[in-house]
Amino acid sequence: MSSYLRRRVGSQILVLLLAIGALIQVLELLDVTTDVLRRDQGLRGILYYALLRTPSVLVMALPPAVLIGTLLALHSMARNLEITSMRASGIGVMRMLGYLLPLGCVLALAQFALSETVLPGADNDLKEWWSASAPADDVSSRLWAPTRGGTAALDSVSPDGRLLKGVRLYVRSPDGLIARRIVARQARWNGKAWLLEDVWETRLVEGRVVREHAQQREWDTNLRPDDVLRLDVDHPRLSSSMLAEVIAGTRAGTLPHRYYQTVFYRSFTAPLGIFVMLLLALPTACLLPRSTTGGRAMATALVLGLGYLLFDGVIAALGTSARWSPLLIALAAPIVFVLIGLLQLHACERV
Repeated sequence: MSSYLRRRVGSQILVLLLAIGALIQVLELLDVTTDVLRRDQGLRGILYYALLRTPSVLVMALPPAVLIGTLLALHSMARNLEITSMRASGIGVMRMLGYLLPLGCVLALAQFALSETVLPGADNDLKEWWSASAPADDVSSRLWAPTRGGTAALDSVSPDGRLLKGVRLYVRSPDGLIARRIVARQARWNGKAWLLEDVWETRLVEGRVVREHAQQREWDTNLRPDDVLRLDVDHPRLSSSMLAEVIAGTRAGTLPHRYYQTVFYRSFTAPLGIFVMLLLALPTACLLPRSTTGGRAMATALVLGLGYLLFDGVIAALGTSARWSPLLIALAAPIVFVLIGLLQLHACERV
């Protein structure tokens, strides 16, 4: 019985995941196809763009697919008296939840694996390809990067992020004043560190301005080529290990540390949304076959599921600016909606 229930719900979720993902892809491709064709990439470029966007689309589409897929599967089973037979044999709604937990674990692990291993690399590959195929008349603006050795300004960046041109580094003294300025014609990544070329360093020594020149010198910084590609991205996709490195200061980041701390916790709490969606959809199993309240129950579950996604996003946006605890921001939505779901299940058990 448990495997049958998981199979019915899982197959419906898979169908909805593919349908929602395809819809998102089509809508996005309609928006970017003109830009891709302007870069002379043709049909191959459109397909390549869609391929690199697939991990992000799947992560985005999975929670609503779980909600709607579970709703449709349970509603169909209720109409065919399968749920009635299960409840008559002593299988309550809470036991059904237990039957579906392994399915939720598999989906949550899949979402976590995509977010941790595939999504950051796919986003970087997309950024690199998009920059490499940019028309010659596209003028990129100067990029700024707060690094361990000071604030860096970059005039231009190669598509792979391994060559920086027009590098300016401003180093501050302990009292916050600019103590040194380093200007280099370019910086090249050798696989382990940056090598600055044609370097001029200006610093103030005992009231005198001193300038020194070097053909080449190593740049001690926590900035890496993949970090360079994310400098102009508002909300970069980072794995939990990358986020930990940014928080520890071994990797450069352009946003406040509180943002990275919040995203770090949210990377572990985001898979809880799968279980929240299962929990919110389960009351559909309490409907009687000839009940006239089926549509209202499904609408309630949909509103609660979408409300969870909205509440989670709003808390994440407001929490950072309000200086709330990053852990509280990450756990607020799952805790609130798990309690709502459990209250609904308790009310169903009493029916």
